[in-house]
Amino acid sequence: MSLYRILAIIVLLVSATVSPHPITLALAAIGIFLFPRFWEAVACGVFLDALYSVSEPRWFGFQFIYTVIMLALIVAIERLKKSLRWYSRN
Repeated sequence: MSLYRILAIIVLLVSATVSPHPITLALAAIGIFLFPRFWEAVACGVFLDALYSVSEPRWFGFQFIYTVIMLALIVAIERLKKSLRWYSRN
């Protein structure tokens, strides 16, 4: 594991605790785009759900919303990376 990836994980976890959620989602999207198979974003989603989640009636009592959002973000960005011509496939 590279030093940049470890720093990105630390920044993502600090962002999850002290900054607004859209900033954390944007940082996770950047991490998913920059690093191959950045599953740490899903772990960050679980962390966010453990800290701030409550069951909401509008989600039918489902409380793992950030985890699902991170999974959807990974799927969408990985598909986008495959379709970009200039993205390195190493």
